[in-house]
Amino acid sequence: MRLIKGIIMVIGAIGVIVIVALIIGYYLYSLSPRIQERMIPVAVSADAAQSFDQKLDALESQIKAAVDTGESKQVSLVITENEINSKLVQMLAEGELSQLKRVLINLGDGYFLIYAVVDTPGIDAKTGSMGRVEIIEGKPKVVIDEFNVGKLPLPQSINRRAEQLMNIIVSLQLPEMPPDITSVEIKNHELTVTGTTKTAK
Repeated sequence: MRLIKGIIMVIGAIGVIVIVALIIGYYLYSLSPRIQERMIPVAVSADAAQSFDQKLDALESQIKAAVDTGESKQVSLVITENEINSKLVQMLAEGELSQLKRVLINLGDGYFLIYAVVDTPGIDAKTGSMGRVEIIEGKPKVVIDEFNVGKLPLPQSINRRAEQLMNIIVSLQLPEMPPDITSVEIKNHELTVTGTTKTAK
């Protein structure tokens, strides 16, 4: 009888611990991530979103012209923090980013910060990430140095998974015949990408 009571008490104690852990976890999940504290608001405008589109169109025209003539040419793209965030706000308003409710990007010296609110059942997930961009074999690779979901303590493996997901998204957005990227610089609230066009085989 004592053994049964003991087992029941242990199970009850474990249940209480699990419930407390879930409550704490849910609370930490609902909080804003540490990275958000470092974020700086960015003014957005329709003109800046239009400038973003115009710059991308101009770059694509340069690449196409170089490819059509079989010319290997250096091209570059400079996008400001204001243009990136303005375009993201426009995409959110047009429903192109259906899983996101809010997103903000800051460009530091050599790194980027992203704060995003993801639409999830119950409480929305508030995420933050800090990373940089490296060039590997002529292609950009995103490296995530820190990833937060609320204030939950997350294992380092989560950084790698977030990194893999972001790189899949980046690769899907690259044109079929992109230039070989030679450098990506993040500085003074600007993202500068430089590359050399490929000649058609």
